[in-house]
Amino acid sequence: MEFGRSCRLILVLVTVCAVMLAGCSEKRPAVEGKSVTIVDDLGRKVSVHVPVRTFVYVGHNCYLYETLRALGVQDKVIGASDRFVRPGGYRYSPSYFPELANVTDVGLLKSPDYELINKLKPDVVFTDSERWYDWKKTPGIPVIVMDVKPTTNLTEFREKVMKLGGLFGKEKEAKEYVEWYTKWFNELKKRTEDIPSDKRPVVYIGYCYAVKYGVKTNTFQVPARDSYRSIIVRMAGGIPLGNEVSGSGNIKVDAEWVIQRNPEIMVFSINQPYLGYDVNDPSKVREIVAKFLNRSDFANVDAVKNRKVYMVSHAYILCGGASGLINSLYLAKWLYPERFADIDPQAVHQEFVTEFQHLNLDVNKTWCVYPK
Repeated sequence: MEFGRSCRLILVLVTVCAVMLAGCSEKRPAVEGKSVTIVDDLGRKVSVHVPVRTFVYVGHNCYLYETLRALGVQDKVIGASDRFVRPGGYRYSPSYFPELANVTDVGLLKSPDYELINKLKPDVVFTDSERWYDWKKTPGIPVIVMDVKPTTNLTEFREKVMKLGGLFGKEKEAKEYVEWYTKWFNELKKRTEDIPSDKRPVVYIGYCYAVKYGVKTNTFQVPARDSYRSIIVRMAGGIPLGNEVSGSGNIKVDAEWVIQRNPEIMVFSINQPYLGYDVNDPSKVREIVAKFLNRSDFANVDAVKNRKVYMVSHAYILCGGASGLINSLYLAKWLYPERFADIDPQAVHQEFVTEFQHLNLDVNKTWCVYPK
């Protein structure tokens, strides 16, 4: 009798354990089926199933994608807008975006191929503006609208990076990226915050309408007070030429408008084949700068008299995210060579490319700014 009871007890225990194990195995997929909710730039609560295995990037700028790559999730991208993947595209770069060479082209930025995106079935779509994407055309696919802008307040940058880190389970990588960015942000602030306003140089920064292809044109683009470019200038300790213009966009002015305000430094942005990560010969951009320096109508402008005319890569070193911060470091070095004598912006640039973009790319051999 005792032996029979023992056998029955063992049988019950085995059965209970089997049920428990079966229950555990059924719950494992449920863990994978959990979702993370992110509030995007439009204030929308977007729920994404985790773990995220694939995403599509429909972006105008590269700052959001650079942030994702800083987290080490570039292996999950399966599609991107044409400007990143088509040779000759606005932000196409075999050197800087090698992983995008083999992903699906999901169409033009302003008219993505929604049918193709639906077929790809990514876990999430990222875009940096609601202007570029109509999420109603890809029902069932979460769409996160988020840009990583330059800012004089670290909170926004930190919150966005940590949100994305939480989405991908990359909190450690997100924290390291935020700490690196904060270090250089604070270094810029510390070295420029005590400069009186009347000692800060006036800086023109804009696209190279006035110098592109060496054509003499009267059109200059001036960023308004709250534009990305103006923020970059202020972060570097300068006064943007467009401070008197309200708003966050750009205005087009003639040469006389710029000349009357006598900028002490002029910075133009330009694309490949003049500047970029795939440019290893500066001769074309050198020629453009030389032609501008020889313009007779600008002969008495301080920036031209003192040969302080610079050019930066429009596609890669201009406004947002860490790229904008690096631009500010280059600009601060040009504005205040003595204050920043011990800072090498190119070394910081290399650190960003190597440690946070995970690339075996020698910045020294490329031309993203001119002159170096």
